Amino acid sequence: MAELVVGMCLMVLLVGLVIPKVDVGYAKAEWERRKLCSEIRYIKRRNLAGVNEDIRVTNSEKKSAYYIACRTNLLKKVEMPENIRMETLIDRIHFHTDGKPYKAGTVEINYKKKIYSITITPISGRVLFKEGIYSSAK
Repeated sequence: MAELVVGMCLMVLLVGLVIPKVDVGYAKAEWERRKLCSEIRYIKRRNLAGVNEDIRVTNSEKKSAYYIACRTNLLKKVEMPENIRMETLIDRIHFHTDGKPYKAGTVEINYKKKIYSITITPISGRVLFKEGIYSSAK
């Protein structure tokens, strides 16, 4: 019986050494992309209802972040996890009361060589993101 327990312990130890560690950064970047997309759609719905809210994107050397604000009041601050960068030419994401964006463009969330894109279309203000095989890896 002791030989069986020792043998099982050795098998578990060998399996633990063989299985590689999983990089969870890709899952975190995907989660942040989905969360930001949801926030943008929320801001669009709020602006359709006449509430003047927007998302402001900031990048420092160490971290990317975005702020949700109503006029001058800061409502929420979201910082990206370490090694995940947010790149965009849109500094302020804001919509008219008819749903059109003030500025259209793309927000990219980068982790290593994987790029997750969120696109805000110019005329309709639709918020789209590329998923699966359509997302790009550079």
